[in-house]
Amino acid sequence: MFSFKLGLKNLTRQKRRNVITIFVIAFAFFGYLFMDSVMGGMEEMSFSNIKNYDTGNIQVMHPEYWEDREKMPLENLIDINQGTLDNIKNMKGVSGVSPELRFKANLNNGIDEVAVLGLGVSPEQYNEVFNTKNYITEGAMFAPGESKAVIGVKLAELMDLKMNDYITLLVRTKEDTFNTIDVEISGLLNSPNPIMNNGIVFVSLDIAQQALNLGNEVSLLAMRTASGDEDKIIKALTGSFKDKNLELKAYSWRESAASVIALSTAKKSGAATILSVVLLIGMIGIINNVILSALERTGEIGMMKALGMREWEIVFVFMVEATGIGILGGLAGCLIGFFGVGYMTKYGFDLSYMGGDMSEYGIPILDKIYGTWNISAFSFLFILSVIVALLSSIIPAYWAAHKDPVKAIYHR
Repeated sequence: MFSFKLGLKNLTRQKRRNVITIFVIAFAFFGYLFMDSVMGGMEEMSFSNIKNYDTGNIQVMHPEYWEDREKMPLENLIDINQGTLDNIKNMKGVSGVSPELRFKANLNNGIDEVAVLGLGVSPEQYNEVFNTKNYITEGAMFAPGESKAVIGVKLAELMDLKMNDYITLLVRTKEDTFNTIDVEISGLLNSPNPIMNNGIVFVSLDIAQQALNLGNEVSLLAMRTASGDEDKIIKALTGSFKDKNLELKAYSWRESAASVIALSTAKKSGAATILSVVLLIGMIGIINNVILSALERTGEIGMMKALGMREWEIVFVFMVEATGIGILGGLAGCLIGFFGVGYMTKYGFDLSYMGGDMSEYGIPILDKIYGTWNISAFSFLFILSVIVALLSSIIPAYWAAHKDPVKAIYHR
């Protein structure tokens, strides 16, 4: 008990040094918590944008089309009918099914030309799966069969286009001949997914099928499902396709977003590196503090040993002092981190200061990045700060307690 009280009392002896050490630990922890929140927010928003504006929760494709999907081929497509769509939509947990025809095209405004992704959709079914309609800033989505198009605001700016302008999409048909799709711009969109704003042209599904000579074929079926039900529904779809001898396969959005998930994995590796630096900072600060305290109190240590205190009791004094610093540093770090993370989750960070488009880094986010709460990180770092403080104090404390009492007393 005496050693414990003495260790606590020693916390107030070198106030300036202890406070500096506490704040070094606190700001190191704050940096980790803040970055963990931001990166968690980027991950969450990226996944949300992928599901809400690109893939849906599940995609159904021909396996061979899946392998070449980046090339958007016009082979190995799905020949659909309303009965097939109804059967899938009536499955438990499925709230929407959207047939999509994806094709390469060159957009021509009469003067300039740029390569784009053409996306043939059925508006009503598409809106059941995706949130795109909420971000049409001018005009509206076209009706089925209308020779109209919706494009992103960035693409419109690039090609100097505006509402009601006419554009031509130069396409290559299934027979490898050229054809054109002449449409009027009916809407401009500015979604949270920059990839959609920069290079996609939405047209009516039947117009696209006719121009590409594809009959009733589509590239894929995108599905909206209840959150967390993807695996169960994929299993049910697999069984259904097998029973009907259909060469189709269901893919989770995670498989479509493999590159973004890879970035998330890299994020965790980066976080581990940051954590290692945090630990190193904490250990160096505490070891330095204990060594300086031991050097300053060499005479006191000798006196304590001469009065009968055992080595482990002296070691315990320094361990209590170091652990106290770890606890205060951990609490301060968690407190500062609480306000920093709270700000990010509520107000976010405006990406306009960085150009406002993270797609060039492989992250489909536009406008703002928000943080996320990770309470386990707070608990983990606090416990870690106490353990690191305790362990890092043992060797320098033992070094101080192991001194010869006579030499220690006459050290000065």
